[in-house]
Amino acid sequence: MGLRTFLAIDLPSSLQSAIGQHIRTVERELPGLSWSKNENLHVNLKFFGDTTERQVDQIRQAVEPAISHVSPFVVELKGFGVFPGRQSPRVLWIGLDGALDRLIALAGCVGQAVVPLGFLEENRPFRPHLTVARVKKDHRAVSRALHDLGVFTDPFLCGPLSVERVTLFKSELRPSGAVYTKLWDVPLNA
Repeated sequence: MGLRTFLAIDLPSSLQSAIGQHIRTVERELPGLSWSKNENLHVNLKFFGDTTERQVDQIRQAVEPAISHVSPFVVELKGFGVFPGRQSPRVLWIGLDGALDRLIALAGCVGQAVVPLGFLEENRPFRPHLTVARVKKDHRAVSRALHDLGVFTDPFLCGPLSVERVTLFKSELRPSGAVYTKLWDVPLNA
């Protein structure tokens, strides 16, 4: 049986806690959403899905040289948004600001590096974000509540995220929610 894997920017626990504290108010007002655990917060670069043990090593061998020219950089976590739109939200996320061009280039770099391994190129533009909740039902009611809470106009800043490495995670779906386990990290060129 294969593994479910994805490549991401991991967040330090201090930043995960700061985000958790900030969203608690919103979380109390929207109990029907499926909220991400603080320890699961990350910036996804590439979702692989079913992956063999052999591919785990191949991904690392492809990613290491592909990012060897990329220097560490900083992005800011800033404000809430939703996918696909505010009228009928399905995903609540925290947006990023700052060196987004570098983050987008990094995602493109790793995406291209794994194409020869049989992983498909993304067919939509990379939209950097951190998923904090999923809306399972009552999408319009959630939309009204988000507007009433001022979620989209709150310019909160959670702090800087120093992007210094990429991490391959294994995702296990359990009744209590997803559990992410680090399989390896590759540092950017320091």
